[in-house]
Amino acid sequence: MTLEKLFSQTIRATNSATNLATNSVVAGLIDHRLSEVEFTGVTDLPAAVQRSRVIVTATPSTKPLIQADWVQPGTHLNAIGADMEGKQELDAKLFQGAQAYTDDVPQASEVGEIQNPIKAGVIKPEQVVEIGNSLLDPTLGRHDANAITIFDSTGIALQDLAAANLVFVRAKEQGVGTQVDL
Repeated sequence: MTLEKLFSQTIRATNSATNLATNSVVAGLIDHRLSEVEFTGVTDLPAAVQRSRVIVTATPSTKPLIQADWVQPGTHLNAIGADMEGKQELDAKLFQGAQAYTDDVPQASEVGEIQNPIKAGVIKPEQVVEIGNSLLDPTLGRHDANAITIFDSTGIALQDLAAANLVFVRAKEQGVGTQVDL
């Protein structure tokens, strides 16, 4: 089974189980978006991270999978897997100097990826921007093309889908972004 098929089937199963997106219009949009994405399996994680500028982690890991020294300037990370106390996908040091965002600061401080750098004293909760606030106030967004940005998604799915779609649509409209084979 291809990664694309597995991803598509997982989305459909999750959406059906939660009754979020069972209509054919949404299913068609998912299929269309997936047709524009290349899925590639890799065995050398450090090399893949070093070549990537957008990284999505979605694992049940309880230890860092992505090390700070692997991540290049200008990279954006979406940390999705840390959804309960004790889970961790990113090296806490990665948050030093990075711009951190989340869907809900109190929730993420307890169960999200930012729980780890907060406990380690790397960042404070007040340094993390709620993503909705960055949409209302552009000064809270990325300040520098070389900035490392991290979005800690703890589970407000509608917000996640709206933000991802907006970024995708705007990137296509502006003809920006580069597809990289890993």
